[in-house]
Amino acid sequence: MNYDRIWQKIITPGEKIEYQFSIGNRYLFFYWLLWLFISMGSIVVYQSPPVPVLLFLGATFFYGFYLRIANAYAFTDHRVLVHRGWLSTNLVSIDYDKITNVTVEEPFFTKIFTGTGSLTISTAGSIDGGVQLKHISKPYQLKQILDNLMTKYRVNSSNKY
Repeated sequence: MNYDRIWQKIITPGEKIEYQFSIGNRYLFFYWLLWLFISMGSIVVYQSPPVPVLLFLGATFFYGFYLRIANAYAFTDHRVLVHRGWLSTNLVSIDYDKITNVTVEEPFFTKIFTGTGSLTISTAGSIDGGVQLKHISKPYQLKQILDNLMTKYRVNSSNKY
């Protein structure tokens, strides 16, 4: 999915999006499929199609559209951007020189069934443990991309003086 219309409102002139991503497709598919089975099972319980159809349509909207558009992440050549929400939105911007720690978590269940994990980005003085990017595909690869961009940014910013 392309998030250019979101980033164009945020990035500064000359800033470049290096990598953009969202929640992992396998996670979205796994939970959509789970809700499909729940919807089918509810036909037996309710013995009428409206409730299962509404469950299925709700799950399709939530996992097929909402989660994907409501969780947009980007690494630019200067910072990490975390855009959450659809109608009401929240933006977190973390400059690379403010990042103190990046943690990767891959719990057993999510790693096996959805192929996802989470990336936690901590900054100096963060009280709540940092910004967590949940249910992302290949979190170790994303950490490598982020580490490379932070190293590149720090080298380039130290050469300016």
